[in-house]
Amino acid sequence: MIMSAMRLSINERARFGARVHARWTGALVALSVAAALPTALPLAGQTSDGPQPRSFVIPRIEADVLVDGHLDERVWAEAAVLDGFHQYEPIDGRPAEERTEVLVWYAPDAIVFGVRAYDSKPESVRATNADRDAIGSDDHIQIFLDTFNDKRRAYLFAVNPLGVQEDGVRTEGAVSAGNIFGGSVDTNPDFIFESAGRLTEEGYVVEVRVPFKSLRFSTDGEQTWGLNILRQVQRTGYRDTWTDVRRANASFLLQAGSMSGLRDLERGVVVEVQPFVTGAIQGRRTETGGFDRDDLDSDAGANFRLGFTSATLDATVNPDFSQVETDVGQVTVNERFDLFFPEKRPFFLEGIELFSTPNQLIYTRRILNPLGGGKLTGKVGRVGFAYLTAYDETPDGTDALFNIARLRGDFGESSIAGITVTDRSVIDSPDYSRVVAGDVRYVFGTMYYLEVQAGTSIRPRFVTGEDGVRRTQGTETDPVWKVEFDRTGRNWGFNYQLNGLGERFDAASGFVPRNNNVSAHAFNRFTIYGERGAAIETFTAFFGPTRLWLYDDFGNESALEGGESITGILRLRGGWEVEGNAARNFFKFQDSAFDGFQTLGPSNQPITYSPRDEVDGFSGSLQVRTPTFQFGNGSVFFGRGTTAIFAEGSEGTSTTASAVATLRPSDAFRLELRTTLRRIVRELDGSEFSRSLIPRVQFEYQPTRALFFRTIAEYRSERRSPLISTATGEPLFLDGEAIDGFDLNGLRLDLLASFEPTPGTVAFLGYGSSLQTPEGFGFSGLERADDGFFLKLAYQLRR
Repeated sequence: MIMSAMRLSINERARFGARVHARWTGALVALSVAAALPTALPLAGQTSDGPQPRSFVIPRIEADVLVDGHLDERVWAEAAVLDGFHQYEPIDGRPAEERTEVLVWYAPDAIVFGVRAYDSKPESVRATNADRDAIGSDDHIQIFLDTFNDKRRAYLFAVNPLGVQEDGVRTEGAVSAGNIFGGSVDTNPDFIFESAGRLTEEGYVVEVRVPFKSLRFSTDGEQTWGLNILRQVQRTGYRDTWTDVRRANASFLLQAGSMSGLRDLERGVVVEVQPFVTGAIQGRRTETGGFDRDDLDSDAGANFRLGFTSATLDATVNPDFSQVETDVGQVTVNERFDLFFPEKRPFFLEGIELFSTPNQLIYTRRILNPLGGGKLTGKVGRVGFAYLTAYDETPDGTDALFNIARLRGDFGESSIAGITVTDRSVIDSPDYSRVVAGDVRYVFGTMYYLEVQAGTSIRPRFVTGEDGVRRTQGTETDPVWKVEFDRTGRNWGFNYQLNGLGERFDAASGFVPRNNNVSAHAFNRFTIYGERGAAIETFTAFFGPTRLWLYDDFGNESALEGGESITGILRLRGGWEVEGNAARNFFKFQDSAFDGFQTLGPSNQPITYSPRDEVDGFSGSLQVRTPTFQFGNGSVFFGRGTTAIFAEGSEGTSTTASAVATLRPSDAFRLELRTTLRRIVRELDGSEFSRSLIPRVQFEYQPTRALFFRTIAEYRSERRSPLISTATGEPLFLDGEAIDGFDLNGLRLDLLASFEPTPGTVAFLGYGSSLQTPEGFGFSGLERADDGFFLKLAYQLRR
């Protein structure tokens, strides 16, 4: 596929990389394995076996403290002291430049941390009264608690210098790594814990208390948990860890320290009930030009949770899943497949990492409007389990029952094997979509893993009889499979993958935007590091080819699309980053995609339309990212190159530009300015095929940690010209009708006020309005098309 302005993050490149032709794959794998197997030379002062693991015995103290950011109670003198941090990013294996001291102890019902973060320039510490899970631009401390000590999953509890919270789950192996860092963090789950922080003349101090009721863990006698502490210093962009974490490793959590001595933990069965009420009033423009508003639509429901030591049972009745977050607008003109949006709805987030599977066979946002549901997640010994059932009431009347299950077992130090079974059955219909798949991720040699998946989709085969009645006749199956080999090395890494989805593979409970293909990539990475204090801290190059075939053509025909690309990322001291990309891509059009298309012949008679055979060209891009300054940060991007125009089977040139600026004038105000422009012109005559311009303004005011106000204004201006023949420029017709273009212009306003003193106890008041105009950026002609008021009140009861 031609991507004129492809912009992928490090993790995204690791996941998608570049697909490669089959005969190239074998040669590249062999060469890279041969180059990678010899152990890299150790750093000065480091043995070839790497740093030794760190461990300690945590003291048990029958005491309680006021979590206020002042570590002045007598109990802190008895706490274990963790220091000697090392730099992890951008350059590992070096002592940290700033001193960090962590105090930790536990009471019968909670584990408590106190952190003294010293800074040689304390006036430069970044700290704002940010919203929950939005402290990424602040200095902060992250605590990773691996309560099962399985080196595969850990709770994340993070705080900024003012005590603002972030939490979630870090998982190893949930996403194909093949990158510098590996693993993934999901910050959507929320847990109840206490935190406080304050700025000092030496830096800052934070205090964190995590109740055992917020954790799951084993019940077998005295326990040992995995632990790591990470400190983010925004002034330098450095990240320091308590253990000497190295990049030449397939797992971050495998390099955590161990904390023993945990015994007689008081947790019991956690009972949570969250009743809630909602109210909404919707309005819309009528065909006569008036504006009608519905009556108040009120509703009530409840979420229930029983939290056992190593498992959790969730249930919901008449749930409200209204989104209070607004997804950032994405350019959709000239896109062929669905766009991915992450899950953010509370009921689905408990244990969501246990549902993770290669090829995204489970995607809970497919459940649109459940009337009720239940879920069981947990881990016993080395086996993790997750089961979800929900009754989905869809707007088109095709109600469906979802049943989703995943079983995952641990083996070795960091390897896993899993089984996934999903079923979506339409109510009062023989139609269903089922998937059964197994997968193994085998980690070996510290920094290598091999991941294999094999499975099938199962659906009924429908036939129409002579009487015109549609009936089922047996079933049809289509395969899904994957083979991936990865090396996560310090200087040299690679990720080689071959992935297949059958012609009619159907995963109605997953996110599979494209089937009937075999894709391959040979993703490679090379990193060099500067000396301490050097202007250039790191330079990383990503390069490799990519290929994609139709499923039945694999091994028989040449690839349908693909290319070769190289990306260089230069990281400068102080946090500046410059990224450049150059690529050659090709795409072959299929005549079957234009069935029914016609154009005008020499005598103005309709003739069958044939697209051009192939588009092959080059593209390039450049992006600059600023450090995180006290007042803000930002980035700019520009890309230009050849692209395939999929709607009319022609070649074009795409130009993409975007800019983001985040401003923080005080610790309570935040302003984000974002704009994206993409324009495609035809190679045939230089005429414009499409243009998308999406400016967006997001303003946030947060006077306290619990009280939050937000305004979002996003203008979307998109236009596309009528489709024309790639050869003659004559109009294209489909079933005798000219394929017209469109010109859409509109403004979306979203206002939100929220009060959330603790996770689960919330009050939301929101207003959203869509306005349209026939003229691009004709603000005077904007007319309200629809709007709505939204209210939600919820209270979390916990025992």
